[in-house]
Amino acid sequence: MKKALLLSSLPFWKLKREIRRLLHQAMAVPGALMSRFFSTYFYDLVLARNSRISDGDVPLDARVAIYLVFPQHGLLGSHKEALRYLISCGYAPLVISNLPLSEPDRHELSQHCWKIIERPNYGYDFGGYRDGILFLREHLGRLEKLAILNDSTWFPIPGSQSWLKRAEDLNMPFVGAASNYGLDRVNVADYLSIRWRYSAEHKNFHYCSYALLISQPLLSAPSFQRYWKQLWISGSKGRTVRRGEIGLTQWVIRNGYAHDVTLSLNHLNTELAYLPDERVRLILERLIIPEDPRLLAIKKVVVAKATQAAADWRQHAENFILTAVARQGVSYALPEYTLNELGFQFLKKSPTWLNRESSDTTLEIASSLEGPFAETIVSEIKALRLKLT
Repeated sequence: MKKALLLSSLPFWKLKREIRRLLHQAMAVPGALMSRFFSTYFYDLVLARNSRISDGDVPLDARVAIYLVFPQHGLLGSHKEALRYLISCGYAPLVISNLPLSEPDRHELSQHCWKIIERPNYGYDFGGYRDGILFLREHLGRLEKLAILNDSTWFPIPGSQSWLKRAEDLNMPFVGAASNYGLDRVNVADYLSIRWRYSAEHKNFHYCSYALLISQPLLSAPSFQRYWKQLWISGSKGRTVRRGEIGLTQWVIRNGYAHDVTLSLNHLNTELAYLPDERVRLILERLIIPEDPRLLAIKKVVVAKATQAAADWRQHAENFILTAVARQGVSYALPEYTLNELGFQFLKKSPTWLNRESSDTTLEIASSLEGPFAETIVSEIKALRLKLT
């Protein structure tokens, strides 16, 4: 009681200092408990003080794109291409960097954006998105559109359809480029038993956070700002995905906002069934499985069936492709299909360093693209492949 009275009598600046001291002490509490109750406050009161905000040359507009980067190899050609594309679509980029920028990179980046926020890498992508949205809070009521993207993909893929245009045309408050977990994850060994009933009603369904478009009336809703202010961020990637990526989608659904996706998976089984044999074989061969050894082992068996033209190879191939999508997500598994059949505008980067086969396949697909940016993508893939052991 006496301590509480003493704290209440302190000047505000001393009170903030005392709170920061207590939060530093809280870091000694076991990780999960500390993260659950203190991590967001610790970030806001302590770590966020190390953020740096810089002006860019692009004027603020009614459309803003938060573009989050993790420039461990510096500012890349793909970063600049994405920003040029966003500007050409009428969006003022707000760049969030989860690493400090060099002075030359900061100067060059400023030519392609409205603002730059360099922040501590806490809370991963959603920590950065949160900083960006809270920075924009005074503008949200006047914005028409807010795009949220990160540099985990190459974007825009040469020759693709404009994701932003397609997302805008859906005229929904919340639109994703792709989605995950619209059905239960199938046991690898039971891939022939899969029944494709993809639905947003699944408890873990979510729109992939590498590309989202948010519009009114969601942007100006006070509850939207509260969601981001109260978002629990932490240093755990798993908890960040559950609370951020899955949590945001489920919050939108619970609050009754209309939502949709540009890459629909509702009828993927039917779409595969209509493809000719040679396309199904190639999609199967180029199926990317970066982190699931059991799935990768069964893929080799199914590919052998397809190569030998076994009587039931189509059923095995189609069901296995669907199983891979259910377990991993379409963005990782199916670039051969999404890029070349659907004109999808995104290609995931991480398979280039997670295993050799996925890396080889990603390079093969990228090498078939045309144009100057295709050359940039191939060059960056070759550099990332140096991480392979």
